[in-house]
Amino acid sequence: MNVLIISRCTKRAREESCRILDQFAERTGDAAWQTIITLEGVNTLRRLLRKTARRNTAVACHWLKKNGQMELLWIVGNIRRFNAQGRVPTNRTTQTLITNTDEHRWRCAESIALLAAIAGLFHDFGKAGFCFQESLTKKTAKSYQPYRHEWVSVRLFQAFVGEQHDEQWLAKLGELSADDDAELLARLRKDNPCYSDSPFRTLPPLASVVAWLILSHHRLPENLRGDNVLEGCQSWLENQLNADWNAVNHIKEGWRDVDFRNVWVFPSGTPVQSRVWREKARQISRRAKNAAALKQWGQMDQLFTLHMARFCLMLADHFYSSSHPHPTWQDPDYCVWANSDRKNGTLKQRVDEHLTGVAHHALLLGRQLARVRSSLPAIARHKGFRERSGNPLYHWQNKAWDVAAALRERSREEGFFGVNMASTGCGKTFANARIMYALADEQEGCRFTVAMGLRTLTLQTGDALRNRLKLDDDDLAVLIGSGAVKQLWQKEKEPEPDRDSASAKALSEEQQYVHYEGSVQTGALEKWLSGDRKLSALVSAPVLVTTLDHLISATEGVRGGKQLPAMLRLLTSDLVLDEPDDFDIADLHAVCRLMNWAGMLGTRVLLSSATLPPDLIQAMFAAWLAGRKVWQASCGASEKPMNICCVWFDEKGAKVEHIADGRSFSIAHKTFVEQRAAMLAAKPRLHFGRISPVSPASPEVSDVITCVARAVHTEMQVLHHAHKETHPGGKTVSLGLVRFANIDPLVAVAKALMAIPSPQDVCIHYCVYHARHPLAVRSAIEKCLDSAFTRHQPDTLWQHPDIAKALNLRPEKHHLFVVLGTSVMEVGRDWDSSWGIIEPSSMRSIIQFAGRIQRHRRVVPENENLVILSSNIKALRKRSPAFCKPGFENKDHPLASHDLRELLPPQDYQTITALPRILPANGENKLAELEHMRLREELLSSKSRQIIAANWWRKPLTWNAWLQRKTPFRQSQPEARFFLHMEEEESEPYFAFHTENGNIKASDKFVLQDVEYAEGTDRWGCTDYRQVLLALADAQQTEINRVGEIFGEISVPVNEEDVTSDWRYHPWLGVYRDIN
Repeated sequence: MNVLIISRCTKRAREESCRILDQFAERTGDAAWQTIITLEGVNTLRRLLRKTARRNTAVACHWLKKNGQMELLWIVGNIRRFNAQGRVPTNRTTQTLITNTDEHRWRCAESIALLAAIAGLFHDFGKAGFCFQESLTKKTAKSYQPYRHEWVSVRLFQAFVGEQHDEQWLAKLGELSADDDAELLARLRKDNPCYSDSPFRTLPPLASVVAWLILSHHRLPENLRGDNVLEGCQSWLENQLNADWNAVNHIKEGWRDVDFRNVWVFPSGTPVQSRVWREKARQISRRAKNAAALKQWGQMDQLFTLHMARFCLMLADHFYSSSHPHPTWQDPDYCVWANSDRKNGTLKQRVDEHLTGVAHHALLLGRQLARVRSSLPAIARHKGFRERSGNPLYHWQNKAWDVAAALRERSREEGFFGVNMASTGCGKTFANARIMYALADEQEGCRFTVAMGLRTLTLQTGDALRNRLKLDDDDLAVLIGSGAVKQLWQKEKEPEPDRDSASAKALSEEQQYVHYEGSVQTGALEKWLSGDRKLSALVSAPVLVTTLDHLISATEGVRGGKQLPAMLRLLTSDLVLDEPDDFDIADLHAVCRLMNWAGMLGTRVLLSSATLPPDLIQAMFAAWLAGRKVWQASCGASEKPMNICCVWFDEKGAKVEHIADGRSFSIAHKTFVEQRAAMLAAKPRLHFGRISPVSPASPEVSDVITCVARAVHTEMQVLHHAHKETHPGGKTVSLGLVRFANIDPLVAVAKALMAIPSPQDVCIHYCVYHARHPLAVRSAIEKCLDSAFTRHQPDTLWQHPDIAKALNLRPEKHHLFVVLGTSVMEVGRDWDSSWGIIEPSSMRSIIQFAGRIQRHRRVVPENENLVILSSNIKALRKRSPAFCKPGFENKDHPLASHDLRELLPPQDYQTITALPRILPANGENKLAELEHMRLREELLSSKSRQIIAANWWRKPLTWNAWLQRKTPFRQSQPEARFFLHMEEEESEPYFAFHTENGNIKASDKFVLQDVEYAEGTDRWGCTDYRQVLLALADAQQTEINRVGEIFGEISVPVNEEDVTSDWRYHPWLGVYRDIN
C-alpha cells in the first residue's frame, strides 16, 4: 500500500519521530514522508511511534488509493493538530471564553489538593514515636506496636487542633515554631486498654476531614471488635469510633504497661521540630487560607471531595515511599526515620522528608486530576466503530449508534445510563462497544471498560472486539486474574506489622495478568504511575476488557491502596457491565456499590443482558443516580436539575428518556419491558420444553442417583431421535447437554449412566465437564467442546476429530455426544447444542441453559428440545432448602413445593424465554416470584430486616468498611490448592502440594477410582493427564517438572471433614467426593 505520512511534531518529539520515520519512508518535504509498505509494516511503524510518543508528538498516516482518494489510517499523539480527515489546518480561530469542559467544572479541585496536602503533612506523625522507631531500628523489636502509627498520628493532629476553629488552626499551621511542639504534646490524649474515645467528637468540620484522611490512608476504619448493628450509624464517627476501628494490636497478650506508655513518647519530638516541615506547612497554610471554597468542600458529607482527597494522599504516599530519599527535604537536626528499603532493610527516608514529600506530591496530584482523562490515550476516528452493519440481523446496531451519537454532548453534561437487553445471538458485545464509542467526542477519542464475571468470557470478549474492530494491541488490554489461564487460552488460539511503610507495596495484584502491548502513557499522572507497569497499563489502555473483581476493588479494596487503580479507571473511562444478573445474589451488594462509585466518578454506564430483572435494574440505577448527584454537585452543572439520559436498546430499536428520579426510571423501564415482552412472545419458539417426572423409590442416595440416571438416559434417547443429524454415510449424530446443580451429584450420576448399557445400535459418548478438573485439563476439554458446539456452519460437525473418529471406528448407527456438566456451561460458553436436560435450581438457570440450545443455527424445533427434571437431587433426598447453592431458596424464603409441575405454569416451560426474568412476578411462576422477591429484599427494600445494598448510598457508610465486611464480594469457603506433578516425561502424574518451605510433596488425599463402562458407552473430550502435561511442556518450552505447578493447579474446598476424608479422582470424572 502507498502511504503518505505527515508530522506535526515539535521540540524533542520532532527529532524522535523523524528518526523513526526515516527508517520506513523517504522524505517528500520537511514534515512529510511517502513509501510503498505492507499493512504489517504500517502497524509496526505505529507501535514504534506510540512507544516513543511525547506530549508534542502528532503524526498522521494516510493511505493513497489507486482511484486517487486518500484515507486516514491513524494518528499518533495529539489529534487536535489535525482535523477529522487528518488534514493540517492553515488557520485557527480562538475565543477567550472558558468553555464548559470537565477541567473547568471541577470547582472542588483546589480543595481536594489542599485537603490531601494538609493530611500529607500529618499522616505519619505517629512514626516519630519511641515504639515505631524501635521497631524500625532494632532487629529484636516487635514489628508492630500497641497502636498503629495512623491512630497515633490522628491523636497528634487532634492535639494540634485543640479547641481551635478551622480558621484558627489553619492560620496556626503557618505560624508554628519548634517551641509549639511541647504544647502540642501536653494536649495529647493517650489511649490505653481502659480508655479510648473518638477524636472526631471534638474536631471542627474541616479538621474532621483531615483526621479521617490521616486515619484511612492505609485502610478504612472498621469495627474489629464486636458485631455492631447498623442502627445509629449516623453518629458512629463521633460516638463509636475508637482505636479498635484502626487495629486491635493493643488487645494482644504480651504487652507491658511500659509499652503502652512508650507508644506516646517522642524522644526527638514531633516533626514540628523540623524547619523543613514547618516551611512546607507555612506554604500550604497560606494557600489554604486563600482558598475561599475550602470550608464548603471540606465536609464529611462531600463524598467526591472526601474520597478523591484520600486517593491523592494514598497515591502520593505510595509514590514517595518508593522513591529515593530527597536530602533537601531533610532537617539535619531532626533525625527520625519513616521507613526502610524493602530490598535490603537499610533505613531510607526520614519522617520530616517523607511528610514534606507526600504533602508536596498530594497537592500536585489534586491539581492534575481534572485533566487526567483528556491526557490519556484514547481511540479516535476509528472506522471500525463507525461502519454500518449490512446484515439484517444486526441493523438494530446502526440505530443504537445513531441514538447514542445524538446524545453525545448531552450525555457528557447530564450523564448516561443505558440498558441493552437485545436477545442472545444479536451481537450485544459489538453493539456495546459501538454505543460507547458513539457517546465519545471523536475529536478527543473514547475510553471504555467492559467488565464481566467469568475469566473465559473475558478472554472471549477481548478476542471478539480485537478481531471484529481490528483493534491493535496498543488499543485494547485484557485483564484477568491468572496468567496461566491466559497462556492456556492463547495456546490454541497474625498482629498486623507496622514496621515499614505499607505505601511502598505495589498497587496492582502480583498474580493478575495484563495483556497490553501498547506504550504506557498515563498522561498527567505519568510521574506518579511510572514505577508500576501493570497499574500503568491498566490505566493507559483505551479499551479494557476485565473480570469485575479487578474493578470492584474501587469500593471493596479497603486497605493497602488496591482501590486506586480501579478508581482511576472509573474516573477516566466509561463502563459496560456485561451480564450483571449472573452474579450471585450475595455479590450484588458489592456490584451496587461499584455502580454508585461509577456515578460519583462521572462514568457513563451501560448494562448489558437479555435477562435483567426489574428490581436489579432499579437498584443499579438508584445506586448510580445517587453517585451521579454527588458528581454533578462537585464537577458538573450544579445549577441544573438532574436530567439523566437513559436509553433502552434491543434488537427492535432504542428508546430514549430523560429522567430525574428512580420513580420515573421505573415507569419508563416497565413500558420498555412490556413492549419487549410482546415482541418476544411473537418470535418463533426456539426452546421447546417439557417437565420429566422423577420419582425415586426412597430418598436414599443410591435410589435417587439410580432414578435420576435412568430418567436422564431415557430422555436422551427420545431427544436424540427427535433432533439427530444424518451423516452422508448414513450414521446419525446429536449433541446434547445435561446440566446438574453440583459437582458431586453430577459425578455420581455420570458413573451410573456409564453403567447403563445403551440400546442396540446406539453409542452414547460422555464428557464430564466442571470446575474441579486440573486447570490444563479443563482448558483442553473446553477447547474440544468449543470446537464441537460451534455450529455457525453446521457441516463442520463432521470434521470434528472426536466425532469423525467415533463414526469411523464405532459400528453403531446412532451416536449421542453428551456433555454432563454444571453451571459452568450456562454462561460464558458460546455453544449451540441440539437438545438439553437440566436439573433445576432457579428460573434464571433454566433460561440461561436454554440459551445454549439452537444458539447459532436457530432452527425452530417441531418437538421438545429441552427437558426439565421435575425436582432436583436435593429435593429428591428430602433436603430443605433444596433450590439453593445455586438458587434463591433459603430458610427464610422456603418454597411450598419442590416439584416443578407445581411451581411453573405450562407457558413458562413449554416456551422458554426471558419473560419470567424481565417481567415482574405475576404469582403463577413460583420460581420466578422467589427470585424477584429475593432481589427486592436484598437490594432495595426499606422494610427488610437484613442488610440491604441500598444502605451504601442511603446512609453515611462510605467512610468506613462496615458494609464491605458484612457483604463481601465473592465470599467463599477456604480452599486448598494442589497441582498435577510429573518428575520426568516417562513418569505418571500425581497430585502434589507445596510445603511451607516451598518443597513439593505428594498428597495422599487423592484416591484414583475405577469406572465401569457398559456396552454402547464411550468417553470423549481430552482428559489424559499425562498427555495434556507433555503437550503443554512442549508447547510452552517448559521443563516437565515445572509445567504442572503452572498449568495443573486445582482448588478444592477445605472444611473440618477434610482432616479425615479423601478426594476421589479419575481423569474422565475429575476430582470429586462421594455423596452421602
